[in-house]
Amino acid sequence: MKFSEYCDTVEGTEEEQQFLDYLKQDEHDGFEEAAEKLKSVPVIGKVMGAVVALAYCESLDEFRQSKHYPVLMDWDIKFDPETKNFSLSPGEEQMKKVKKVFCIISAVFALLFLYRKIRRYRKKSKNK
Repeated sequence: MKFSEYCDTVEGTEEEQQFLDYLKQDEHDGFEEAAEKLKSVPVIGKVMGAVVALAYCESLDEFRQSKHYPVLMDWDIKFDPETKNFSLSPGEEQMKKVKKVFCIISAVFALLFLYRKIRRYRKKSKNK
């Protein structure tokens, strides 16, 4: 379920408070430090910062008004209040972007590999 849909379904319910309480638990103290270290990583830093901001909000409505909401809006979320399992994963839009980035990186490596092969071939042909 997308995060925006999750907010629509649980806003104003007991599950919203359980979710926010789960994010504020003492077990997650190290998460804020990790988020601070990963701040410079382009995509991951924004997501980590948004999750930390979510943990400090008193309600999902308050979080929706913040600048961090658009970052998490299209991500997939799973939260089971009974077992206290929480997972956040990239949605379809983010996966499409990741695929594009990997295609570009692969193309660059292929071009560099071909350039290296051509350069070696020219060096060998000059030495003959």
